[in-house]
Amino acid sequence: MSTSPSNQETTYVEVDVSAWLPAGSESVGTKPKRWLRDPESETRWLMKDATHNRRTDGTSYRKGDDWAERIATGVADRLGLPAARTELAIQHGRGETRLGVISKSVVAAGEELILGNELLAQPAFRHDRAGYTISAVREALEDVEAPTSVDCELAAWDVFAGYLILDALIGNTDRHEENWAIIDNGTSRRLAPTFDHASSLGFQLDDAAKERRLRTNDLGYTPEAWADRARTEFAGKPHLSEVALEARRMQGSEKRDHWLSRCEDVERLIEPIQLVPQHRMSMSAREFAERVLRRNRERLLAV
Repeated sequence: MSTSPSNQETTYVEVDVSAWLPAGSESVGTKPKRWLRDPESETRWLMKDATHNRRTDGTSYRKGDDWAERIATGVADRLGLPAARTELAIQHGRGETRLGVISKSVVAAGEELILGNELLAQPAFRHDRAGYTISAVREALEDVEAPTSVDCELAAWDVFAGYLILDALIGNTDRHEENWAIIDNGTSRRLAPTFDHASSLGFQLDDAAKERRLRTNDLGYTPEAWADRARTEFAGKPHLSEVALEARRMQGSEKRDHWLSRCEDVERLIEPIQLVPQHRMSMSAREFAERVLRRNRERLLAV
């Protein structure tokens, strides 16, 4: 497998992990997931199966957890944000075929991943923390270094503010305290690349629901209206763009436009939606996701 996306991509690859060996379980989160080891590189990847929803008539449909995760990584790449590498995946075995996404481990040997909930629970941050706020996150990151792959002038908080810009663009409503982390190598701590973005771009709606929203004349039922109702996990459940812009205001004046300036080219930001193979994402899902992203970008840039 290539270790970096090609600039000439026409479609995202689908990795067959049927022959990959189990490499441990994963207890964090509610969705089915497990660690696998790539036999060629010996690297560990977290396999997350696409999940299903049940309709009112008793039938079920596959949600878009897999393509949402892969698109999010593509958008992060275009923003210049450090993100866990992901690939669409397929696994055959035991009379069934599983579709999902694999996410490459962000820690090396000898390193420890400390989730946000563990960091915020430490006494230094617990005593005055009124709920899960971005101010509490900023304080917790004061002595944490930025990821190694970003501009050396950026602090960890500046990069986390970029993660919130990404969330706002894709409508990721799941940035809870276990969906960000720092990496401890024994001598220093740095912010981990962003990860786990499956709750994005209307992934949970079936195609029929998306079609109704795409074709409606009711302005309160469109994909744009859907995007406008997105809320975060932070205290008070503010809109994603409100959180992102509040975090931006907390940055130094010379860094506030670092990420927003990279949102100008909307056509580049929507490219990842078109790179998902047709058999993994329907045309309705693509159109819906594109309209959501365009609307979210409008909100961010209306400052």
